[in-house]
Amino acid sequence: MHVSADAVGQLGEVFSLTGAHQTVAASFWAWLGQQDHHIRPPAPDTIGSMCGDRLRVQWWTDPTGAWFAAQVVDMTARSFWEVFLVPARSGQQVAGRRLCMGDASAIELLDTLWLEVFGPQVGTQVVEARYPAFAELVAAGCNPSGVKTVRDDAAMVARLEADVAYWKHLAVSLSKTAPTRESTYTPPPPAEAPSAASGSTATARKWGLKDIAEYAEANAHRITILQRAVSATKRSSFENPDLLYTCLELLAIEYTEVKTGKADRNAFKVKAEALGIDFGGSVDPSVAGELGDLYFIRLGGRRRFLDQHLGKGSARDPRYCMRIYFCWDEDTNRVVIGHMPSHLPTSYT
Repeated sequence: MHVSADAVGQLGEVFSLTGAHQTVAASFWAWLGQQDHHIRPPAPDTIGSMCGDRLRVQWWTDPTGAWFAAQVVDMTARSFWEVFLVPARSGQQVAGRRLCMGDASAIELLDTLWLEVFGPQVGTQVVEARYPAFAELVAAGCNPSGVKTVRDDAAMVARLEADVAYWKHLAVSLSKTAPTRESTYTPPPPAEAPSAASGSTATARKWGLKDIAEYAEANAHRITILQRAVSATKRSSFENPDLLYTCLELLAIEYTEVKTGKADRNAFKVKAEALGIDFGGSVDPSVAGELGDLYFIRLGGRRRFLDQHLGKGSARDPRYCMRIYFCWDEDTNRVVIGHMPSHLPTSYT
């Protein structure tokens, strides 16, 4: 079997192999078996699929069983990824991986697989190589004389057209936004403490990460927190939930008032700086487009870019680093949270 390569594929990486390849396939199937005990190594020279409790796997193997290609759907992590190990036309051994669908946790899982199974034998990345589609690998493996690849970009064109329509809509919406006032912001005077005679006041609730779904429902009229953000927050190990909820309130109150022209933008800026919170754009749109749907949401039937974020901390340790990725919904005049509180990747690697 031979695979030709002529361009870099999005979300796919191809690497040369420097070590012996004979044990990689066995290690790969053993690793899948650890994730789902129903997954067993396929026989050599076969094409097929198998389904376990967690994984659904489609594969191709050559007559030796050492060369293979696999597509894996992880129903627990809600991810879809591919890996392969084949000889290239030049005779060089190459391995590849691609995340087709999934979030940051899916990238971490794929990185773990790559390190444990392919890591010892992987050499340098073949930057000029195009990542071959799974169907190409299967077809080429079944036809030693080679196959002709035809690329249909209709789906990509449709996606780009949808993105163009969104950016046009955003430009029109921004052009209708009232100019932000530049006057100096004067913070309101601090509220007077209640006298002892008035009795104790009700203590504000202390929210935990596990309470995020309840908070989202109770405050849905002020801020929209999507289910993917709720799920990520519940799984998070972030150690400062008070800061997270303070930032959500900052977006629900000060940021919303600024966006709707009810307050000077310094009202938001001053409070964010007092908290040590960074505010700015999330990632360049060209980079976001290469990362699947990590930075995009569906809202009102449109694909929306999570173009803004609040951040605290520069380390990637999820216990101490916080990011809130969001966009502004002009239809509801509310902030929409798409992901929090972990740092989303800014590249595939």
